[in-house]
Amino acid sequence: MNYQIEYKNFIDSYVNGETTGIDVGELIARLAQYYADANGAYVIALRFYNIKYAEFESSIDAAGKQISSSKAKVLVSATGENNALEDAKMHLSNIEMMINALKSLQKGILNEYSHMGGV
Repeated sequence: MNYQIEYKNFIDSYVNGETTGIDVGELIARLAQYYADANGAYVIALRFYNIKYAEFESSIDAAGKQISSSKAKVLVSATGENNALEDAKMHLSNIEMMINALKSLQKGILNEYSHMGGV
C-alpha cells in the first residue's frame, strides 16, 4: 500500500536526520487522506460482508432448517467478503497507529527545536 511506502521512506529520512516538524506535519496530512480512503473501503467491505451474512442467515441447511445466526457467522468468516473486511480493518488500524506515532514524533521534534532556541 502507498501509505506504507510513504511511511517507510519517511522513517528512513528520519533515521538519517533529515526530518523537520514540518515534514512530519505534511506526512500526517497525507496519512489523514489515506485514512479517509481506507475508511471508505472499510464501509464498502462491511456492506458486502453484511450482504453475504444475510444470504447465509436466510438460507436453508441440508436438514431443511433455516441456518442459525451463529452458523451464518462461521460460514461468512470463510468468504472473500470477510477477508476484505479484515484487510480494511487492518489498514485503518495501521494508518491510525502511524498518525499517532507521527504526532508524538512531531511534538518531540518541535520541543527539541524550541530548546535549541529556534536554530
